[in-house]
Amino acid sequence: MSTPLNTRETLLHRLRDQDDEGAWEEFVSIYRPYGYRVVQNLGVDPASCEDVLQDVMLIAWHQLPSFEYDAARGRFRSWFVTIIQRRVYALWKKSGRENGEPLPDTDAVDPEVDAIFQKEWERYVSDLAWERIKDRFSPTVLAAFKALASGQKGEDVAAELGLSVNSVYVYKKRVLAALRKEIAYLDC
Repeated sequence: MSTPLNTRETLLHRLRDQDDEGAWEEFVSIYRPYGYRVVQNLGVDPASCEDVLQDVMLIAWHQLPSFEYDAARGRFRSWFVTIIQRRVYALWKKSGRENGEPLPDTDAVDPEVDAIFQKEWERYVSDLAWERIKDRFSPTVLAAFKALASGQKGEDVAAELGLSVNSVYVYKKRVLAALRKEIAYLDC
């Protein structure tokens, strides 16, 4: 598996070819659920979330073939969130939601808003990584990991699961390593 930077750049490079269905499926599987969370966090009603997200994915599909990633200019997620913000603000303007108040500058992501979306990204990636790795481990290994992660003592977990204390900590280490590897892969 490659590093997070290589994964992002590789995927973005593959997305230049609009006929690469595998790249698009990978992009959609990673970014669509995150985009949905962002749209919800911006206060869009559930009935409109899908419409906004469909517009966002279509815009991304059109723009990604010419997209030039430059780490010095910012994260790819910031570009993606900017598209989302623009679509949400267009929806608000069209529906009259702005109530006479000026809409935010859509060319810049407010640092406070960016921090919220960064936390949401971290939560999203952690959840997605867990979903992608959990089937690799037995229920006992997962139970040991969850128990230790919730703060239980290794000795108590070992007794509860009928394992040695050493096994409990080895299981935790294995699951944690898999989680970190998956998070590094997904955190693009």
